[in-house]
Amino acid sequence: MKIRVKDFLAAGEAQTFASQEFSADLKQVQADLKQALGQVVTAFLEEVADHPQNLAQVSLTIKDDSDFKLFLETGIINLAFRDIKRVDNFFSDEEAEVPLNVYLSFEAPGLNASGYRIDEITDLASAQAKPAKFLDLVVAQFESYLATLAASEQENATENEN
Repeated sequence: MKIRVKDFLAAGEAQTFASQEFSADLKQVQADLKQALGQVVTAFLEEVADHPQNLAQVSLTIKDDSDFKLFLETGIINLAFRDIKRVDNFFSDEEAEVPLNVYLSFEAPGLNASGYRIDEITDLASAQAKPAKFLDLVVAQFESYLATLAASEQENATENEN
């Protein structure tokens, strides 16, 4: 699937992409990761299918001592819709048609210096064609985020002991 850069930018700036938000307790998410993220993936695929340009953002706020936020978004470069004003810096021809991909981003204090990470998961057509594989990719990436977060917390705890 492709989209013109100009159309992507216009939809992002006007915030006319489909959007849905969920929230869950961290313990709930960890108890059945595949089920919790499956709800987000299913909603994302439904939103994408219903949107005329296949543009969507589905988020999951994960409640814990400090809240985390996970986003699934369609995009043309690894920048979130919230950074739409920077996207055009990477394209010289706004009339060009470019692939529409799916990105997973995670916001969490202590994840890294910025507290934010975004990764390309797959192209949109593959996500739609093989939703179970898409879910597996999302789960694996989210587990990676949690591992990074745990390692960062452990490192901070060790530093505080010294």
